[in-house]
Amino acid sequence: MTPNLILAAMLLAAPNATDTWPGFRGDGSSRTAAKDLPLKWSSKENTAWHIDTPGYGQSAPVVWKEKVYLTSVEGEMKEKLHVVCVSTADGKTLWTKSFDATQKGKNNPMMSRAAGTPVADESGVVAFFESGDVIALTHEGKVRWERALAKDLGELKNNHGLGSSPAQTAKCVLVLVDHQGPSCLLAIDKETGKDAWKAERTARSSWTSPIVATIAGKPVAVVSSGGAVTGYDADSGKQLWELTGLAGNTIPSATMSGDSIVIGAGENRMKPDADATAKANCCLTISGGDKPGYVVAWQGKKIATGTASPLIHAGHVYFTDKLGFAICVDAKTGEEKYRERLDNTQWATPIGAGDYVYFFGKDGITTVLKAGAVYEKVESNRLWTAEDYKRRMEEAKKKAAATLPKPPEGKGPGGGPPLPKEELEATRYSAIGDVVYGVGAIDGTFFLRTGTQLFCIRKAK
Repeated sequence: MTPNLILAAMLLAAPNATDTWPGFRGDGSSRTAAKDLPLKWSSKENTAWHIDTPGYGQSAPVVWKEKVYLTSVEGEMKEKLHVVCVSTADGKTLWTKSFDATQKGKNNPMMSRAAGTPVADESGVVAFFESGDVIALTHEGKVRWERALAKDLGELKNNHGLGSSPAQTAKCVLVLVDHQGPSCLLAIDKETGKDAWKAERTARSSWTSPIVATIAGKPVAVVSSGGAVTGYDADSGKQLWELTGLAGNTIPSATMSGDSIVIGAGENRMKPDADATAKANCCLTISGGDKPGYVVAWQGKKIATGTASPLIHAGHVYFTDKLGFAICVDAKTGEEKYRERLDNTQWATPIGAGDYVYFFGKDGITTVLKAGAVYEKVESNRLWTAEDYKRRMEEAKKKAAATLPKPPEGKGPGGGPPLPKEELEATRYSAIGDVVYGVGAIDGTFFLRTGTQLFCIRKAK
């Protein structure tokens, strides 16, 4: 193993390094040991800086020491792919690299737009786009290697486009390609860009992301997607176990803590079944060694997860639903402790940090709760004033109206059942304007990503 890989392995083994946030939901758990994180902010208080970013991006920021990485797409057919590196200190753009998309697709709010969050380690950053392009760069912006998965695997077809973010081990980047064609979990060697292994999967449509858990000292890749949750040996790609019969696990990703894996699942509009959806929000206890497998520790009751993935923190699991409720359950038993409406609906997964849980609202309103079995709101923070947000949304709606496709006659978005007029309009315009998509955390600082901007939230010195 090279020195860089040895160091990467050490960092991955201790994912709570407080100067890095190396991928989607950090290490896949959305927890951080970062110290001195701000509890209160606004457009005038504790916002150190904010910058405009090129094109549009739905990926979360990733942080490696003094650098923040973002991805975005641009052009009528998303023909341009951008990887942007900025300074954590002042938001200054250190470099931007642009690439031609291998597979193009319409650029509108109903489709994924740079939805995959990159991964970073000591060697650099690896970005995965819905075009199937995988691009590895050094921290200085030099291209290490490129892959065009649309050429290697065939045309990529998915309602609303691909939305999965890669995970990583010390040696490989794990890319999930679940779509309407031949699907797979692909491990790409970080140094060479070549396949390390490929696990074939049945075709399915989903937008979830893999995670890597350490079970009995070995890395296990866990994929919750399209009716099943599957465990793979992350070194070889061998399937270790699989739980099938889940309903609605197509958007929220699995989350981990020790040997516990929690699955998030949302409403299946094509075949509504509230009881089946609730049970799919469940906790598995994973075993390793000579007999790898799982035990279902508990199943949810009256839970339907929205876009955000669940969070395990301080002995509890936090789910959020599409109506903006936070649902807190006991991590060991699944017993519900409270169900309370937050100040805003959530697309970004909440972050657990010490005594607090931060819920980053879709419209820029963050609710800070005290961690634990009792609902206790600490702060409510706005990126914009209510008046400013309303004005910006009206402008964004006018701009988006020309590009939004109309749903098929008699059907809702994505070809599902028809919706009432107000709900249809809300759904059609849900991904325009100032949507908070993802967050990163390091000592003293949050980085909040909207489609067109990056905000640095940090206590004023």
